[in-house]
Order: sequence, then structure tokens, then C-alpha cells
Amino acid sequence: MGFFLTSCSEDYLVQDTDQQLKISKKRIEKKFYENWNLENQDYDLQKVMIEEENSPTIEISDELLRRGGATRRGKKNYVHYMPWFQSKSIDGFWGQHWTMTNKNPDLVDANGKREIASHYYPKIGPYSTNDIDLQRYHLMLMKLSGVDGVIFDWYGSRNVLDFELIKDGMNSFIPELDKTKMKFAIMYEDRVIREQARALSNLQLNQAKEDIKYIKRNYFKKRNYIRVGGKKMLMIFGPNYITESSDWQEILEPIRKQSRVLALWNAREVIGNEVCSGEYTWIDKNHLQTLSGYYNFEANFKNEIIGGVAYPRFNDFYKEGGWRSHGAYEWELKGNGLQTFEESFYESRSQKTDFIQIATWNDFGEGTMIEPTEEFGFDHLEKLQEFTGVAYRKEDLRIPYYIYKLKKQFPEDRIVQFLCKRAEYYVVRGKLKRSKFLLSILFHYYGDEFIS
Repeated sequence: MGFFLTSCSEDYLVQDTDQQLKISKKRIEKKFYENWNLENQDYDLQKVMIEEENSPTIEISDELLRRGGATRRGKKNYVHYMPWFQSKSIDGFWGQHWTMTNKNPDLVDANGKREIASHYYPKIGPYSTNDIDLQRYHLMLMKLSGVDGVIFDWYGSRNVLDFELIKDGMNSFIPELDKTKMKFAIMYEDRVIREQARALSNLQLNQAKEDIKYIKRNYFKKRNYIRVGGKKMLMIFGPNYITESSDWQEILEPIRKQSRVLALWNAREVIGNEVCSGEYTWIDKNHLQTLSGYYNFEANFKNEIIGGVAYPRFNDFYKEGGWRSHGAYEWELKGNGLQTFEESFYESRSQKTDFIQIATWNDFGEGTMIEPTEEFGFDHLEKLQEFTGVAYRKEDLRIPYYIYKLKKQFPEDRIVQFLCKRAEYYVVRGKLKRSKFLLSILFHYYGDEFIS
């Protein structure tokens, strides 16, 4: 049975915040499945359902999981991930990272876009970290881009402000990480313990100790926790609040023998050489001047673990969203298309860094995300495929997107949900041809009007 799917193109007036100009740009979001070359397949839906329902479940082999994940230069590539989003459809409310103080995602414009606290808009719209469909969408995109693991931004184990929501959001990811064998690690933000008291106190130090024990008890035991230098990697964003190395020595004592603790660049001595194994780089307003300067004059590649960084831009929404006063310190790093992303990645890869952290996957508040957006499409992930040398093609990145859109368009349809789940199964195992076929047959029977 043959079928015909129409293509479409859309004209966008895109505001390029990187150049502070309005550019009339025609972005054609091609429907890649039209060229999947599956004409000889049998599009009998009942037959396909029977085949898939009777198909045995195959365990993922380590060899299969390694396919497509190795980089040309051998360095691991991790993405910095924000597990702090909530949506009304999943959680019953819109979380503050979509709203800040003055945005309402319930307001929808003529193009179907919700009002969110960001200069950029996710291609799938605002979402919840706790949504299993979202988790699988992101993890499949990461695998198809050559990403080796996820570094979660983690605010601790206590129920203060939205910290409990952030912890629960990350914890909800663990089962999906386990299924895909995607590796993960924690970046701990010590500045958040200041919410426990007005000044640094024993109460706060004890909370930091409890946070480290929680990490050890709940995350270090996982087989897919990231190792560097042969031990579990724990990153500290800073330190920014606890500034005495004697305090850090006490806080980190429970994991001292089994971990490699990394501080933000030029902050190792704050934690102390006794318990800190190295540093990692981050985003700076002066871009390569600062990044190259650190690598060439500050980094101790011989005796320390040094983590590299790649980033697309920095353009936060804090002032517009009411999270920063107008007189406060602010800065912007322009992306210049993909230039900033390329420059930071190649600079970090050319140095003797132990791994590269991409900052970030999805920080929409600071505008550093590389996940697909309305403004940039899949451009950053296609470029990441080039960086990592992954065997997959740019058209393959649309598979997770199509799966997500189908599942959300037909949430109550058993056939759609089942075949999408099977398509996910094949993506994780590297069997993309079968996944493409299942999606094509769904488009054949259910249409494609909701794909944009």
C-alpha cells in the first residue's frame, strides 16, 4: 500500500538576539520522514501490530549501547541538565522557571505559543521534568547526538523553596537513565544552603553534610554514575557560599575515598587540595579570552582533572522576568549563529581536558540551551553530531521529536501509544530503520498536520 505525505514550509520573522537585529529568515522545517525510503514496506496496520506485540523484548547489550557514542578524539561529552520544570498538565501548575514573577503560560498567542520566561521557545513547548515522554524524548536526542551522559544541576535534599521539586524531578529521571544506560553525575550548588539561615551556621553546615550523604546513598551506588580518574565525579558549582576549606573537608569526608570532587575554575583552593581533585570551566562574558586564558595559564593539566566546556550563548531573562533589578550586574554573550558553540567546543577539545561539559541542555532562563527550539530548530544538535563524530544522521534527530508529538497528539489511542513505545525501544537499540517504519505507518493512518 503506497501513501503520500505533503511537505510544508513556514516563513519566520526571527529576532536574532545574538546580533540584536530583526532578520527576515526563511526556515524550512522539512518533514524528513518523506525521504525515509520505505516504499517496499507493508503498511498493513493490523499485521504490524501483531508483529510488534509478538516480538520478544531484547535486553540492551553493552556493545550495542556503545555504538554511536564514541567521539573522534575519545573525550566524553556530557550535557548540563536542569531538572526544575513543571507544567500544569503533568504537575497541576506552571513552575517558576517558566513563569518567573510575571509570565503566564496559560496565555497563548495567535501562533499557539505560550507566554514563558525566556527569550527562546522549546520546539515541543514548555514541559515538565516529571513527564516520562519528555524524559525519553531528551534521552533519545542525547544518544543520537553522541552525548555520553547527563550532569544534573542539584539543589540538595531538603524541602526549601522549590528544592524538593528539583530533587524529585531528577529522581524521576533515574529509571529512564537506567533503561538507556545513559551515565549521570551531580553538580551540587552550595549557595542554596544559605536559605537555611541568615548567616553561615552549624545548621547549614550540617545540611550540606546531609546533602553529600544523600548523594552517596542514592546516586553513587548506581552503576551508571559517571567516573573520572577512576572514581565517582562530584562537581561543586563554586563554591559560592561555604568558603572555608576546613568546612569542606568535614562536609566531603563521607565520600573522600570514592570520589573526585571538582570545583569551578580557579576555586579548587577554596575547597582544599586535600579533598578537591581538579576544576572545570564555565561560561564567561569574555568568551575565548577567558576560556583560552584559563587553559593556557591557569589549568594544571598535569596534576589535576580539568573539565572543558562548550556553550552556545548567554542571554538571560532575569531582568525581564523580575528576578533581577534593573541596576544589577548583567551581561550577554552573543551566539553569532553556531560560532560561539563551535569555538568553545573546539577550544576545549584541543586542550588536555578530561571531558567536555555542554552548558547547557535546557536552561531557558539563561538562554544557554541546545535542545531543539523554535528559533534554532535542531541546528545545535546537528552540529553536536559533527563534534562527536556519531554515526547517526541529522534526519535521525527528528525520530524522538515525531514520537513525542504523536504521543501528545493521541494520548488515549492504544495503537499510537504502543507503536511509539516500540519505536523508542528500537531507537535505544540502534535499530532506527524499524523505528522509522513504525512512525511512517502512524503518519500514514493518522496524518501529520500536527508536525511543525
